Amino acid sequence: MEWSSETPWEGIGVAASVILSPAEMVSKVNIDFEISRVTSGMPKSFANEEMFKFFKFFIQHGNAELETIGALANGRVVWALASLNEEFTLKETDTVKSYLMLSSRDEKRDTVEICFTAVRPAGNNTFQVTSKARTTFKNVCRRTFTNEFPFMSPKAEKFDEDMVKRTEKAVRLGREAIANFCSSAERLANKKVDDQVANRYMFDVFQPNAADKLNVIGDKEINSLAEKNTRIGIEAIKRAPGQDLESAHMTAWGLLNAVSYTIDHRIGGSQDSRLRVAWFGPNAKIKQRALKLALEL
Repeated sequence: MEWSSETPWEGIGVAASVILSPAEMVSKVNIDFEISRVTSGMPKSFANEEMFKFFKFFIQHGNAELETIGALANGRVVWALASLNEEFTLKETDTVKSYLMLSSRDEKRDTVEICFTAVRPAGNNTFQVTSKARTTFKNVCRRTFTNEFPFMSPKAEKFDEDMVKRTEKAVRLGREAIANFCSSAERLANKKVDDQVANRYMFDVFQPNAADKLNVIGDKEINSLAEKNTRIGIEAIKRAPGQDLESAHMTAWGLLNAVSYTIDHRIGGSQDSRLRVAWFGPNAKIKQRALKLALEL
């Protein structure tokens, strides 16, 4: 992907809405693995359908709007993005939208993880926003096998009053975290930087040990010391989509977005692997450190 603003989940996520049934969602993202006959004689598991049922209930009670669903790692990881219908704009042109993300990396679909994500359409890069909300929920829609007919336990398939309250609290805390992120973004957009600060920032993010040994970081140091990810990050400061906007052009906000764009769009062998490490792996921590470093400039 050569400096484009293509949506980072393009090709591994599809548009969706809550009017779809859980079975239709399973089919839409091609994870209906359980259609085949179960040779053990036990009934097939409805794990993926029950997971999407949980997603739907959580999104509805969280007053969000389902937009996208997808799968990673050949269906092992399943995710959904739901708009919180809140956004903010920096310097009148740079919009950032807020989302609730639900995912299941547990192959039995017994647990569901939630987080809150900001998406910047100008570069289609993402930020996981740290909140005080609970991050893991037991899938109350998930039924288990029993030894007697009808073999599926008759567990409740809808949220009870307590689960509704827990959902509402989690989303409320997520919205508060998004508001705090907005304040941080405004501060970063008003912080101007020069090339020297920008170069050092990228070394601090991707090669912190090398940065500590350098007093000056110019073209000479970049050419001799910068590793691949650092080079891409430095190039992204001025070349990534959206970096020409007033809010991002040689500002701390632009530096943070250059890192996020690099991780979402440029690092990794495939879009699948990029998103897995950006959303759930070590690169998610790099983004968090990049935000911390940007706020310290």
